[in-house]
Amino acid sequence: MQDFSNLLVGLAGLLAVAIVAFAHDWRDEHRRCMLMRPATHLHSMRDGWIRHRR
Repeated sequence: MQDFSNLLVGLAGLLAVAIVAFAHDWRDEHRRCMLMRPATHLHSMRDGWIRHRR
């Protein structure tokens, strides 16, 4: 049973590393896309909150 729990801990660690690596790649790609878009879609946090509350 001890070996099985060590295996699960190892798999969870590998999964966490993979998630961090893929999330970092996604953020870089998203940042590039956002820089290429016109800035007209940007709004203040208050405007977004007002729109959300309607």
